[in-house]
Amino acid sequence: MRCMDTVVAGVVRNGWSHHITRLMVLSNLATLCGFAPRELTDWFWFGYVDAYDWVVEPNVLGMATFGDGGLTATKPYVSGAAYINRMSDFCGKCQLDPRKSLGEGSCPFTAMYWSFLERNEPKLAHLQRMWMPLNTMRGKSDDDRKALRERAQAAVDQLGRGEVVT
Repeated sequence: MRCMDTVVAGVVRNGWSHHITRLMVLSNLATLCGFAPRELTDWFWFGYVDAYDWVVEPNVLGMATFGDGGLTATKPYVSGAAYINRMSDFCGKCQLDPRKSLGEGSCPFTAMYWSFLERNEPKLAHLQRMWMPLNTMRGKSDDDRKALRERAQAAVDQLGRGEVVT
């Protein structure tokens, strides 16, 4: 996942990354994987030179991970690969295709996105801004949803083992 490699390398090297990559790449992946919002927030405290409490707590814990249950943001800041591709230049040189959610060479962000929506549907169903993506998710066949869950879990497992996500 070129986006993750690039952003994490920049944080290690510089102690900083742009606000959008903090949200769109790092926090998005952590939220989609189901990582604990507090653990991600603490990682930001450790990794970023500009990790001030008035920035990190509302931006990471509240907005990015929806860890405050909606006090800061009206919906979780999550997306699939299409959004990352549209908003950045990471995908153009990546071995994973942002247009593919399943199969060899597919970008796991999209499978993780749909799986996140399915897993959290009861918590998100009352949020008006989530109605359209939830309806789209509900319209997927049982077989597609199963395949998306399996693709997402395989990527999470690879990340957990410190392997390259394929």
